[in-house]
Amino acid sequence: INYVIGTFAGHPFVMATMNEFLRWLQLPETEKSYDIMHSEIDAFISKSNKAFKDKGYPLEFANWFSVWSMLFTQPGRYHWMFQYYLKDAGVNLSWVGSGRLLFSLNWKKADYDRLLDRVLVACENMQKGGWWEPPVANIKQKLAVEIATAVGKNVLGAFSG
Repeated sequence: INYVIGTFAGHPFVMATMNEFLRWLQLPETEKSYDIMHSEIDAFISKSNKAFKDKGYPLEFANWFSVWSMLFTQPGRYHWMFQYYLKDAGVNLSWVGSGRLLFSLNWKKADYDRLLDRVLVACENMQKGGWWEPPVANIKQKLAVEIATAVGKNVLGAFSG
């Protein structure tokens, strides 16, 4: 079963390329290429998480086959800045979406190694910048106070004018 949706879903070019993909998908070597990719991704995730833990970075990768994501292991107010450190290190993330990332089938071990190297550079720079320092205050409590203050100001502003 194949599901294609969108403006050009019925276009002959789309139909032809999808037909070619479905034929390729039935080849015996196709399954092997996916198995190789999945084992390389699992190795990358394990190696990355070990490196993050060994260096004390509050980051962890998780994946489901070729879909992966970055998770922070400690609370922090400035984790959002990590995307800019990644960009500076040469890792360009999508600017839209849910935070899920995808690996390409044509990636090799050298590609995963290069990505890990660049992520570690970004982690090091993020830490050197002081953005991963442990919070000195209870972040949840501080956020609750900020929200309550803002709501209080809005309520008082509504009554006064």
